[in-house]
Amino acid sequence: MNIDQAMQALLVRALQFVPNLVVALLTFLAGLLLAGPAARGVRRALALRIREAGLLDLLAKLVRWAVIVTGLVVALEQVSFNVTGFVAGLGIAGLTIGFALQDIARNFVAGILLMIRQPFAIGDDVSVAGFAGAVVAVNTRDTVIRTWDGELTIVPNTKVFENPITNYTRSQQRMRTIRVILNRGQDTA
Repeated sequence: MNIDQAMQALLVRALQFVPNLVVALLTFLAGLLLAGPAARGVRRALALRIREAGLLDLLAKLVRWAVIVTGLVVALEQVSFNVTGFVAGLGIAGLTIGFALQDIARNFVAGILLMIRQPFAIGDDVSVAGFAGAVVAVNTRDTVIRTWDGELTIVPNTKVFENPITNYTRSQQRMRTIRVILNRGQDTA
């Protein structure tokens, strides 16, 4: 085989590849275009059932990225890309990164569980993990509390999830014990 025949064979293969490439690009573009409406649809459908804005945002983002990744995988299959090997490689890389970012992953999962269980809402007065004040924000990684002294305290969600939570706002009535020490013979009136 000489150089002319090799170039001609390469050109024929390239021309045969172009339709698959166009279909792959259109598939990926369709995934990108469908991701936004899918996320908005999930947000609208779940808005009546889920009060927590952070959890609603998280679910909408998960749906958006799932649609984009699905479009990408289908597009890669159109051009005969070995998706199985690629995903296996990503799994191994994900496992390695997961061990390295173990604390962040624990805080993320604790944040999702807090958003689902909703032991407090934004603005509630709480005492948790040794901090007392009003809840300013609940994120996937941390909970922000404005203490009664006015300081902003960022508490990792694992600490919030693992410790007892006292929600003062949800209590209709509260009882406090105040100790008063009187001297012997002192008038109590």
